[in-house]
Amino acid sequence: MMPDDSMLPALALILGGAALAIFVIELFIPTGGVLALLCGSLGIASILVGFLYSPTFGMILLAGYALAAPVLIVVGLKFWERSPLGKSMILTAQDSEHTDAARPSVLALPAIGARCRALTALRPIGFIEFEGVRLDASTETDFVDANEWVEVTAHREGAVRVRRARTQPPAT
Repeated sequence: MMPDDSMLPALALILGGAALAIFVIELFIPTGGVLALLCGSLGIASILVGFLYSPTFGMILLAGYALAAPVLIVVGLKFWERSPLGKSMILTAQDSEHTDAARPSVLALPAIGARCRALTALRPIGFIEFEGVRLDASTETDFVDANEWVEVTAHREGAVRVRRARTQPPAT
């Protein structure tokens, strides 16, 4: 049974409304994208039914969905991150149970100019020791052998940049 042409615009709008309803449900029920796939399929079906009725109506639906989809996604995600489900799924810096940001044991990097001992050969990446703590380090230019003294020159991406110290302390 094929609907007559006068029912096609209503059917296209009903499919679009169903896609919107499925989108809202997807915000509250985590389905791993199954409902999002259904939402997209209903939107495409709505556009196809609109084109069956008239190319102009199909283009209007296509343009409307193309403009509305990004706005709905952004607004939906903003609303979702404030919902109880979103708050439980999004890791924040205030959540000290899961992040190191709120823990007092977070390690401070050595100051620029501090002297440290190379634990491994730095060719150009290796490990140094600063106040009994092992840190990632990389050299600026030349290689540094293990147990040589180095000076901190910069901090980059959580690692320490060093160069060979100008003077090495006497061996004890």
